[in-house]
Amino acid sequence: MNYIKGMDISSYQEMLDKGYEYFDEFGNTVDILDYAVEKGFNYARIRIWNSPSNIPESGGYCSLDETIKLAKRIKEIGIPYLLDFHYSDWWADPGNQNKPKDWEYLHGRELIDAVCEYTKDVLDTLADNDVSPSMVQVGNEIRCGMLWPDGSSEDFRTLAKLINAGIKGVRESKGGEAIQIMLHLDQGGRYHYYEKWFDAVMRNGVEDFDIIGLSYYPFWHGTYQDLDETLNKLEERYHKDLIIAEVAYAHKLGDDSLFGKGQERLGGLPASEDGQYEALKIISGIINGVNNNRGKGFFYWEPFMRADNSSSWGYCMGIVDSEGKPLKTLTMMNSSFPIGADEARNMYSKLRYSDDCSEPINGTNILLNSGFTNDLSNWNYNKSNNVNYKIEAIDDVEIFSFQSKGNVYFKLHQIVTIKETGDYSLVVEYKGDNTTGVCVKPYIELADYRREINIYPSDRIWTRGTLDISLEAGTQVDVGIEIDSPEIMGQIRNIGLYLRS
Repeated sequence: MNYIKGMDISSYQEMLDKGYEYFDEFGNTVDILDYAVEKGFNYARIRIWNSPSNIPESGGYCSLDETIKLAKRIKEIGIPYLLDFHYSDWWADPGNQNKPKDWEYLHGRELIDAVCEYTKDVLDTLADNDVSPSMVQVGNEIRCGMLWPDGSSEDFRTLAKLINAGIKGVRESKGGEAIQIMLHLDQGGRYHYYEKWFDAVMRNGVEDFDIIGLSYYPFWHGTYQDLDETLNKLEERYHKDLIIAEVAYAHKLGDDSLFGKGQERLGGLPASEDGQYEALKIISGIINGVNNNRGKGFFYWEPFMRADNSSSWGYCMGIVDSEGKPLKTLTMMNSSFPIGADEARNMYSKLRYSDDCSEPINGTNILLNSGFTNDLSNWNYNKSNNVNYKIEAIDDVEIFSFQSKGNVYFKLHQIVTIKETGDYSLVVEYKGDNTTGVCVKPYIELADYRREINIYPSDRIWTRGTLDISLEAGTQVDVGIEIDSPEIMGQIRNIGLYLRS
């Protein structure tokens, strides 16, 4: 297998339907797929949703009919493709693994058979159209399971049966023995999740797969060194080929909910054309350096998506600019990627990640036991059954540390009555995992309204969230932190409501 320089082009037809145009470096109009192959991309990735017509927001894209159409276009440009089964009518990711509407009431053997038959039928139809994929994903980012609630990762026995059903569907399809099978998780820089997950599914009978796929976004999934260590530990333990199934980096700042200053700080490189180029160079070299030649390449996620909304992926995460002109990552794809592992390690060793909690907090904290010195006294904590927590001293500071065993929602908060009118700041310091679906929100709630902000965390450095508000004496307020997330680990310290001086 040649080193894969892949592009997820699932939204290609949608972009054309919306009237977007693309250009080469000289300003000439081009078909972006032809141009991308000319510049060095050699593999495509496309997702398939069961019945997207059930979800109006999907626009009907990524159906089987749309998949056949796009697969034929891929055949015209002469490259192989990876077909990504979501087993859902719309997005499947760590925070969303919803059953298709047609399978909503299927359980047990009926659901297992449906997965197998659907997988086989799709692949047989593609074979009949002479556009079979070379590689198939059985599920998308399935660290937390698939086809919830049946296939939740809280029940690996059932999850393994559903995965094996998908694998069986691939193998029984026309030409299926030649198709490579990938199992794909998020959290590409966090080895402990992979070891736990693959040990569990393999212990429960999942064996017939060829590739471990990882999502790795540097602003979500750990440092470049974390990715490097994860890939090599996976190779040593499981002896499988490894592919970064999803990767991207911003070429400019967007909205804070997507890629703002916080994500830029965690990503280690500026949100710029050069920063994006450098990020992908590092990642390509890390993959290239996996032991025993097991690192097989990467897929850039939606490199040609376009959007005017600063909170949308296409606004800042693609490798064309807002006018459809190619950025350096695209024009240099053939000549710059992959670099060598030593060069990549030299590059990432020079990066520095800044802790934004060094500035002193001004004012008087009115919350009691804000540093957890008396365990959870004075705190309200609606503990979930799938969360374990402990108060532990780290560097002489008491920390609320937690780990969830699946999807989790909880609040840690106090209800207080304001004694003095003035300007206040809610301050929360947090450290922990990040991925698609993680919501960490410090909040202030009064009788008639609520204010909140998002923290975009890292598991390496502390991030401070601050909410400023004016409050009158006698007002009762509910203040704290709310977490709604797929399986994660996290730490909280120094929650305070400060009357500013």
